[in-house]
Amino acid sequence: MAILERFPAHQVRVSGLIGHRLDLTWKNNLLALDWDKDFLKPFQEKSTEQGAYVGLGKTLEALVRFTASTNDAELLHLRQHVIDSLLAAQLPDGYLGLFTPASRITVLWDVHEQSYILLALISDWRYFGHEASLNAAKRLGDYLAARISRQELDLLGRDHSVALSTIGLDRAMLALYSATQDGRFLDFVTGVQDLPVWDLPIVEGRHDKIEGHAYAYFTKCLAQLELHEITGDERLMSQTRRALDYLRKNSGLVVTGTCSQSECWHSDQRGDGDLGETCATGYLIRLLSMLLQLEGDGPYGDLMERAIYNALFGAQSPDGRRLRYYVPFEGPRVYWDLDTYCCPGNFRRIMSELPEMVYYRERGGVVINLYTASTLRTELSPGLSLQVQQETDYPNSGEVTVRVSPDSPTPFAVSFCIPTWCKQVTAAVNGEPVSVPEKCHFLRIEREWKPNDTIQLSMDMPWRLIRGDELQEDRGAVMRGPMLFCLNPKRNPAVEGKDLKSITIDPSSLQLLVPDDTVRPDGMACRLKAWNSEVGSQPPDLDLALTEFADPGGEATYFRCSDMSVAAGDELLGEGDQEESHPRANAAIGIGKPG
Repeated sequence: MAILERFPAHQVRVSGLIGHRLDLTWKNNLLALDWDKDFLKPFQEKSTEQGAYVGLGKTLEALVRFTASTNDAELLHLRQHVIDSLLAAQLPDGYLGLFTPASRITVLWDVHEQSYILLALISDWRYFGHEASLNAAKRLGDYLAARISRQELDLLGRDHSVALSTIGLDRAMLALYSATQDGRFLDFVTGVQDLPVWDLPIVEGRHDKIEGHAYAYFTKCLAQLELHEITGDERLMSQTRRALDYLRKNSGLVVTGTCSQSECWHSDQRGDGDLGETCATGYLIRLLSMLLQLEGDGPYGDLMERAIYNALFGAQSPDGRRLRYYVPFEGPRVYWDLDTYCCPGNFRRIMSELPEMVYYRERGGVVINLYTASTLRTELSPGLSLQVQQETDYPNSGEVTVRVSPDSPTPFAVSFCIPTWCKQVTAAVNGEPVSVPEKCHFLRIEREWKPNDTIQLSMDMPWRLIRGDELQEDRGAVMRGPMLFCLNPKRNPAVEGKDLKSITIDPSSLQLLVPDDTVRPDGMACRLKAWNSEVGSQPPDLDLALTEFADPGGEATYFRCSDMSVAAGDELLGEGDQEESHPRANAAIGIGKPG
């Protein structure tokens, strides 16, 4: 049983930097898509014979969630149109794909497409109570369950691993089971798909049947965690722990908070090319949220915010219209040239879930996981309404004011994620200081809360230099809070056309430059001095500006440093010196625990 639960999207309103990115996604991307031509038409015509992929289900689920969270009239109209058009395209036997009869099920992507459509339909039913969507999902689930056997799975695994060929199928069937309590769908996942005994080692590199596909691995891990919620079988946690250990202890996680090279596991810390598939980023964030819900403690919020502010936001153009398949931290970045396919859809999906990852419910109380200007309005218990409001310019600073307003004086806990990068934090309630334990991932304040009680949280946010590993050894990356900074050659004409790897920075010269609108309104940049090559007797000859990693022109993140002694290992990684270098690592006090 999960310790924490998400609040539904319609109970949370988000502004600040996260809210800005959310608005860009639905206003400038979702509403700008050609839904009829690019997304619905292939499912209406059903003339595709092999290998095509659209990603309608992923993008539809994003539409459903954004509509629920904003209640925007234009989104409401669009959602109704897309749902009605899609349901009209479902065949009497339940099929809801885009392939001709001879190509159905066994052709790559057919099962994948329909699995995500099923998930979107279940979401539509959950958020809008639309029975037609649930009925269509049941018919689709029946169609898939009746036609996919162990033998069919073997056929699907001829050219690609079964995990890759059936991405989303297990989670779709589990969602259908949760919605209907029909045991046939649970039996399909545990019997035909053998989800309880799925056990795959970390396979590095892209080869053979793409067994090392990180996104496919994450989806199976997430399905196992969802099955764990149903059965309580602890064995279902082992694959997720293996993946997390690989990321944190074996150089599988890169400094932007994501992973994967050419969609697959890699640990050499290469930073260019096809690094950081957006699908993998989205699913890693989702998996971390699930781990936080199950365990109620741990470094998961830290990992989430690193991935969100850097890898995820780096996948979106500053105006929100264009998206990336990969987000390297070295060399040029390229936008995906289509609105369809997996990464654009998965980007939209995870963005639509972010409002549900700001706050969590815990034992009648509230956990604040992500810092952003926002408001939560919920029913804390039957008949007791609660509003929690964050006022902050985070991540520009670590100053956060939280106003807690229950309908009437009520005892409960409000807990705050304390990022591992923060070495000094103070807290006060209505101006009275609150003791902050030396070692904690979460600060828990339990008391009788009255309307308009105020909590002030102040988190020190110093510059820090993250020491590179493997191919980035003897180099450092510049960070402040959750934000990574990069060098955009076009912003720095003095280095255009030069080998960026030859630059040596002076970390003692770092200065914050606010505001900077290169990436976002009220954004940040930093100014520092550097040498064009090796450090010599001469003073630095370059005056550089580093911008937020989401800067689309960013091409360098790790640099030679004049003094590497000031660099430290990444606090997110399970390094041997982590506890010494950061007093809050491996905290003993957590949510849901006494003391």
